[in-house]
Amino acid sequence: MTGWTTEQPFQALALTGGGYRGLFTARVLQEIEEHVGEPIGRRFDLTYGTSIGGIVALAVAFEVKMSKVVETFVAHGTKIFPLHAKPTSKLGIGTDIFCHRSKPRYQSSDLREVILELLPEDLTLNDATHPCAIPAVNVTKGEPQVFKTRHKAEWTRDRNYKAVDVALATAAAPTFFGLAEVGGNRYADGGLFANAPDLLALHEAEYYFDVPADAVRILSVGTTTKKYSLSYSADAEMGVFDWMSDQRLFNVIISSQQQLVDQLMKHKLGDRYLRIDAEPSNEQASDLGLDVASEAARKTLIGLASKCASDLVGNVLQPFTKHQPQLKLVRGD
Repeated sequence: MTGWTTEQPFQALALTGGGYRGLFTARVLQEIEEHVGEPIGRRFDLTYGTSIGGIVALAVAFEVKMSKVVETFVAHGTKIFPLHAKPTSKLGIGTDIFCHRSKPRYQSSDLREVILELLPEDLTLNDATHPCAIPAVNVTKGEPQVFKTRHKAEWTRDRNYKAVDVALATAAAPTFFGLAEVGGNRYADGGLFANAPDLLALHEAEYYFDVPADAVRILSVGTTTKKYSLSYSADAEMGVFDWMSDQRLFNVIISSQQQLVDQLMKHKLGDRYLRIDAEPSNEQASDLGLDVASEAARKTLIGLASKCASDLVGNVLQPFTKHQPQLKLVRGD
């Protein structure tokens, strides 16, 4: 029987959404994995991930090397997000919005091909090596949903779903990609309600596994989340055009969600919660974006991630890297 204590805590990994900026997440985990010397999934009881974080979380659960995840995002980033000139004039922005008024900006089929580089077509959640949980929005039923491996005996609903389909479901960001279909239901990006799934990981430990709060430890990895505020020069009476230009709406949602979650987690767990993220400078931020896979973006994300991880891996990360998880997957009927 499992028994989590302050000395042997329930340890979870929580991975944030953020489009191509998930390259930062993968690179941080690669640095940690290379320090550990074995797949990083062997150091966590549970991995939660949303959107691009969900794709990385599935890779963790299936023991795909983080170096391969990084290489795949670098090699195929422009396949998912083809390079395009960002419109700057009101006419250009308006034309861009009009051109995509009734179709997503990018092709889900291209994203699927890249995911299949990491998670082969025949893999199901039942084939996972480690427990994981992946948020998405079930728009057929009109409710949030979390896809889960069978790390509790009665959780059998999702075990035969293909990993690639679950990955597409959590990453189906509105306006960027079309809705994904899993098990006869359609799904949109889990970032609509849990872009930072840290609280879900804590809730699962406490509610479903009866872990005391003081016996939970969570490592959270971000996607270079930057505080997003509006200048007073911006029109207070903003419409659809204003909110959609320069991804303003998505940036506000991601930033505000992350700041709230970060504050609540620190209140709840204190120093048993560690958040790894880097806020880029204004100049660096100009090279980054949810759908920017340029060479400048790649170099910036990898550079920031390497610096963050190397600063932490030999000291404050030691409790995380030495952890021996107790939560196991349930096999058989």
